[in-house]
Amino acid sequence: MPKITRSNEEIDKVREQILDGAMEILATEGYESLSMNKVGQRMDMTAANLYNYYENKNELFIAIHKKTFGMLHDRMREYVDAVDDPREKIAQLVRAFVEFGTTNVHVYDIMFNRPIPQYTDYIGTPQEAMSFDEYQSSLKAFYFATETAAHYIALRPELKGADPKYMTIRLLSALHGIVTLYNSRILFEIDPNPDEVLKRIQQDLLRQIDEGWL
Repeated sequence: MPKITRSNEEIDKVREQILDGAMEILATEGYESLSMNKVGQRMDMTAANLYNYYENKNELFIAIHKKTFGMLHDRMREYVDAVDDPREKIAQLVRAFVEFGTTNVHVYDIMFNRPIPQYTDYIGTPQEAMSFDEYQSSLKAFYFATETAAHYIALRPELKGADPKYMTIRLLSALHGIVTLYNSRILFEIDPNPDEVLKRIQQDLLRQIDEGWL
């Protein structure tokens, strides 16, 4: 029987379906449960067929990283673009990051906490080009946050000379810390009102930005 040749569009559609299946496993069962075999079972595909679309687990993780950071970027843009006031845009940026992180626990974990290979690890490998594309795409979320900070700084004379990139790094570092404490349930063990703490820290960070501390 002759082998069926798929169009590029059909191949891309199947790759996306495989990626969605992998994301479902990741979101519901966590990083340790994600494997090519389990994805194949979820998609009702043989291992040999699955490897026609993703050569190995590395390629799958690269694709997951691209998709998840795209999700974060879209969430940030949705929140920030919904308001006009530059100060409120910063507040919405904070809310978007925290909401994304606390409602996508396993996804956030693989994005920020797991020691999986990064772009520089793929230089000189067959996955270099694919990883570079993912790297460029992933930076969109950071660039968008930096642009939002820069716009706010430009309209605040008392913040003249502040570095928007450094401000963004400090802000995301602080948010990452509290999101990780929340997701790990440690915050639930050390304070009886973890959601209130989460809200209060966001307010404190915004005040620090206003006062030029961050």
